[in-house]
Amino acid sequence: MSDRYIRISTTGLVVRDGRILLGRGDWPEPGTYWLPGGGQHPGETLAACIEREVLEETGVRVAAGPVIKLREHIPWNHPGSPSTPHVHRVEALFWCRFVEEPDTLGATVPDDVQTGAAWVPVDELNGLRFMPPSVQASLPGLIAQAGALNDFYAGDVA
Repeated sequence: MSDRYIRISTTGLVVRDGRILLGRGDWPEPGTYWLPGGGQHPGETLAACIEREVLEETGVRVAAGPVIKLREHIPWNHPGSPSTPHVHRVEALFWCRFVEEPDTLGATVPDDVQTGAAWVPVDELNGLRFMPPSVQASLPGLIAQAGALNDFYAGDVA
């Protein structure tokens, strides 16, 4: 029997005033940035998951918008991947609408490797150490298409 399993997760793309909301931490190297997000809980919709995860990792309240990218990462197909080697990850990237920000930006329930959160100018994305690199490469195009996004996520329906 294999110890491999599938983890369903979400990430959120939050853009406001030309800046993108990112988590920052020490994984896999110090000074690495990523989109806020995390694993779905049983009984939780993907939309509720991303709203919770963004709040927990940044303190920012968002409303889930359309799913704009669906990504898989199967680490045993990518030698040298810093990801957990036995976790096949399926990740839904949501465009998120900014709702409210606390007086002090920061995680209410930080991930183990997280050291902070930041609003980073979109034009500085390419100069960052970012995980995963494939998502970093797609962000400028996704942000540019924000007005033409189509939602294919139906949510919890019968």
